[in-house]
Amino acid sequence: MSEVYINSNTNTQIARMEGIKEAAELFGLPKHLVRTLAREGKIKAVRVSDSPNAKILINIQSLNDYFNSSFIGSDEQEEVSCSIIKPIPVKI
Repeated sequence: MSEVYINSNTNTQIARMEGIKEAAELFGLPKHLVRTLAREGKIKAVRVSDSPNAKILINIQSLNDYFNSSFIGSDEQEEVSCSIIKPIPVKI
């Protein structure tokens, strides 16, 4: 994930953007998870036009940062070890 693109004219970094399918394959994730993270604003993403069916591009560094900063907390580990099943809140 350490690829960095530089604009030779301005000498600034260019974000690597990939479609949902490509981003999911790169990280070994299901496409629906990547799409959900983008819709919820947890990762940076853009839609290429105003059409609701337009392609969504994912900022790869943002997706990488999201997973590098995510972890299972000690509270959640205790619940798993006690075999307690809890519902997962879902936005509809």
